[in-house]
Amino acid sequence: MTTTKMPRTMELPRPLKVACPYESAYQADVIVVGCGFAGLNAAVTAKEAGQSVLVIDKGRPGYSGLSPWPSSFRWFDPERGDVAEAYRKAIQEGGDYLSNLNWYEQWIRESKDVYHRLTEWGILAQYPKAAEAGDYYEREDFVGYRETFDRFDRHKKWIEVLNRYEIPFLEHTMVTDVLLEQGAVNGVMGFHVPSGQVIAVSGKAVILATGGGSYKPTGYPTGGDTFDGEYIAYNLGLPIAGKEFEDFHQTPATAPGNVFFDNHWQYLENIWLCGGDVAMENASGYGAAKGNVMVLGRVKKAVYGVPAADGSEIQDVATAQYTRRGGSRVYETDPEEVRSGKMSTPVAASALAGAAVGMCCHLTSGVFCGLEELDGAAGIPGLYTAGDGIHATSPSGAAYPCGVGFTSCFCSIDGMHAGKAAAEYAETAAPAPAAVSAETIAKKTEEITAPLRVEQGFDPNWARDVLHSIMAPYWVTVAKTEPTLCAALTQVEYMRDHVIPKLAAKTSHDLRLCIEMKHKVLSAEMKLRASLARKESRGNHYRSDIPYRDDEKFLCYITVKKGENGMMTEQVPIPAAWAGNTAMPYDKRYHYYFPGEPEAKGFTPPKPKFGGKRG
Repeated sequence: MTTTKMPRTMELPRPLKVACPYESAYQADVIVVGCGFAGLNAAVTAKEAGQSVLVIDKGRPGYSGLSPWPSSFRWFDPERGDVAEAYRKAIQEGGDYLSNLNWYEQWIRESKDVYHRLTEWGILAQYPKAAEAGDYYEREDFVGYRETFDRFDRHKKWIEVLNRYEIPFLEHTMVTDVLLEQGAVNGVMGFHVPSGQVIAVSGKAVILATGGGSYKPTGYPTGGDTFDGEYIAYNLGLPIAGKEFEDFHQTPATAPGNVFFDNHWQYLENIWLCGGDVAMENASGYGAAKGNVMVLGRVKKAVYGVPAADGSEIQDVATAQYTRRGGSRVYETDPEEVRSGKMSTPVAASALAGAAVGMCCHLTSGVFCGLEELDGAAGIPGLYTAGDGIHATSPSGAAYPCGVGFTSCFCSIDGMHAGKAAAEYAETAAPAPAAVSAETIAKKTEEITAPLRVEQGFDPNWARDVLHSIMAPYWVTVAKTEPTLCAALTQVEYMRDHVIPKLAAKTSHDLRLCIEMKHKVLSAEMKLRASLARKESRGNHYRSDIPYRDDEKFLCYITVKKGENGMMTEQVPIPAAWAGNTAMPYDKRYHYYFPGEPEAKGFTPPKPKFGGKRG
């Protein structure tokens, strides 16, 4: 008898009906929503502290959100020669003086322990490099490469760790509400996406580790990140910070929607270990080089256009210095040095900024818990936040300086702190709350399933494309002006008031998309209002109509918050100790200048000191 093997590219048929979970009501001391780097570390830490834990993931732990995609991991290691003061200087200057140095100090103290923890879990296991593992690179045998080295695949480690610590988890379950009773957390509600079954969970503490989002995954795999936790927190009255700092990911101009074109080996190879070579003599240059390439270079492409290309240009990063890829020079001579840096296999060149519209600069955006709050306590008893895009820790300021690899490490530290704090709260809180009441379940079920009852309205896929078309232009995301931001805001407000209430769903999958669109439109409004409020240019926020830094007025974080009459913005000044030497002459304080900045401030830009070209 012969069998037919299904081609690898064939999509499996979608089932017409999916069974509901065995249960629809759950209880746990600590509920962790989202299970990426932050959520996994939060869940394990809370369980180690003796509390019962339930993890809820909208996808599948290890495979959803942005956790599958980091390509590097950086930790601080004094035994390998890392210098704390050098990193501090690089982060301060490279982050345009908005870096939260309390969080930086926490990374200094704890990142090495996190490195060992993730290594023991197998998450940092190293693949052989594709260009050195055989002829996979020459034959472009992506599937064969992954299948051969499948034992190193970190994605499956998430569930292995959860099982090791006997932590139950719900997958493909979207949390839509955090429930409060007398001002304190008493659970969450949501629904199992495949079946549509509404889920209620009672608990003492909730950790939102839900990530950030984008408006449409034009070139990066961010479709599952949709600002869910941010939406919940905003509607609970919490302040959201960092929305104005746009992430400038790029794809080739010839294939803007094809993430695999210029990132295939980067995503197929596992996380590469980074760090080293930040010393006092090169600290300024380390931050400046990042700014020249990752901020100024991409802003210029938005202002002046990108070079004509046919898609054939290759970045042979395998021949670049290890420090260019975030690694250590010691790697060249010391076989014990594991910090080789990322992207060791040639990839296609990128030129087009805006591959993931709406995605904020790493670690800057999310719930603002305060300058001194390091545990993610959100200001509501029992509610904590952790991770990229949902907890505005801002350790690397406005521009994500100093090379690569911070995010996965910072998120892990963040998760551990939130898990410990939530467990301590649960330990001392009142006895476990009663199951969510039938009245609350009925009310929330009505709200969650409302799009299923819309008989005439709009498709959420269409609405997503419209929002993307509003937010994607460079004059809205990269080279902003007040008129273009106001024009976009008018359209977003119209969507908020006239499109979102009429989104229609026929299936539970459509229902998820409808709810996510509500979150995305709120995020777009927050981003536009924060961008209007920051009347200067700084890091990954460039106002071409105000092309200079304004240290007197904007050495601060800008938060957006739900007010009585709609969305409001506020400023939170940073401590003077974080601001550097503000008496330094303007043309010497910063290492690169935006297009129009020297003219606006009346100076001639000096020759670049650290590579790249000044604006």
